[in-house]
Amino acid sequence: MTSEENPLIRGILDDARKKADEIISSADAEASSIVKEAELRAEKEKSSAEKSYALRLEQIKLREESARRNIDRLSELKNLDTAYKEIMAEAESRIAAKMAEPSFSDVLVDWIAEAAIGLDRKEAKVAFSVKTPVTDVMLRAAEDKVRELTGASVRLSIDPIRIGGAGVMLSSLDGKVSYNNQLEVRIRRYQRDIKRIVQEENARENSR
Repeated sequence: MTSEENPLIRGILDDARKKADEIISSADAEASSIVKEAELRAEKEKSSAEKSYALRLEQIKLREESARRNIDRLSELKNLDTAYKEIMAEAESRIAAKMAEPSFSDVLVDWIAEAAIGLDRKEAKVAFSVKTPVTDVMLRAAEDKVRELTGASVRLSIDPIRIGGAGVMLSSLDGKVSYNNQLEVRIRRYQRDIKRIVQEENARENSR
C-alpha cells in the first residue's frame, strides 16, 4: 500500500492541500487589497500633486501679472515724470521770456495785489528781486486793484530788503507775518494741478 492509499496519510495530505489553498487564497486576497490600496493612494497622491501643481501654477501666473502691472505702472510714472518735466521746462522758458518784456510789470502788480489780499493787513512792505524790480507806481496800481477786488484799502511801501528769486514778498510792518509770492513758490502751488492735468492727458491718450 502506497502512502497515498493510506487513509491517514491521504487525510493529512488533503488537509495540507486545503490549508495551502486557503493560505494562497488569503495571500491573493491580501495582495489584491494591497494593490487596490496602493492604487487608491497613488490616485490620491496624483490628485493632490495635480492640485498642488495647479495652485503653484496659479500663484506663478498671479506673480507674473503683478510684476507686469508693476512694470506698466513704473513705465507710466516715468512717462508722466518726463512729460511733467518737459511742461515745467517749457513754462519756465516762457516765463523767462515774459519777464524780459515791459508788460511783465502788470503781472507783478497782480502778484502784489494777490499777496496783499492774502496778507490781509492795512499796511505792508513789498520786497522784490533785482530780476523783477517794483516801483512806487506799481504799488499804487496794486493798491487800486486790491480796492477794486475787495473794497479794502491797503498802503504799500517798498521794503529795502531784496529777495533772491523772481517775484515779490509782502510782510507786515513788524515783519511777523509775510506772504511769499516769488515765482518758484507760485510754481509749487500749482504743481498738483499741473500733475493732475498731465495724468488726465496721458490717460486720454492711452484710451484712444
